[in-house]
Amino acid sequence: MTSTSSPRTATKGSLKSFQITGYLAGAVGTAALLSAAQAEAAVTAVSFSFGPELNQSDGFGNFTVVGGSFGTLLAFGDSSSLGLGVDGVGYGAVYHDGSSFGQAGLASFFTDATVIGGGGNGPLGQAAFRNNYVSSLNFTTDQLNKNIGFRTSTNHWGWANVSYDATAKSLAIHSAYVESIAGNTITVGQIGVIPEPSRALLALAGLAGVALRRRRKMAA
Repeated sequence: MTSTSSPRTATKGSLKSFQITGYLAGAVGTAALLSAAQAEAAVTAVSFSFGPELNQSDGFGNFTVVGGSFGTLLAFGDSSSLGLGVDGVGYGAVYHDGSSFGQAGLASFFTDATVIGGGGNGPLGQAAFRNNYVSSLNFTTDQLNKNIGFRTSTNHWGWANVSYDATAKSLAIHSAYVESIAGNTITVGQIGVIPEPSRALLALAGLAGVALRRRRKMAA
């Protein structure tokens, strides 16, 4: 009698090979989805090339936003003025209170959980802390641990915690963060990645369902 493999046995073997291949492919795909989900949440700590403090010796110019490809933020510090940003092509901008004509005003301060970007936070442009030429643009008292909102020259929204020393006429940058995806809003107080695992979880659930169906077919 000639011994041959039954069709059922052959089908089982094929299913096992296919199952292993499917699991491996699914694992690779799930890892890629997990990486993509992590990349979507991208709050990044940054600094500015003028250093941790803006003062009268820094002059006027576009300073690099250090920490990624986030462009520049204009800053100015001299004997008469101190501030950040100006609205225009190729420049960054900071939210201000609109206390002066044009695109300038005192820096606006925001509480935690304020969403920066997307409108609704007031005018953007030059946010001054001191300016002798326009008396309305002059903080005469210290401003401690205030949160400001800004947009870099590459359209990345950010927030920073700052303190202004009215006597020394200097602005300390305690910390600053940007959303690394251009155009996406950022929330004041947000300092790290917020996982967005929905797609990865859906992929895992789908793989589990496929594996369960295959096992049931093999057991039948």
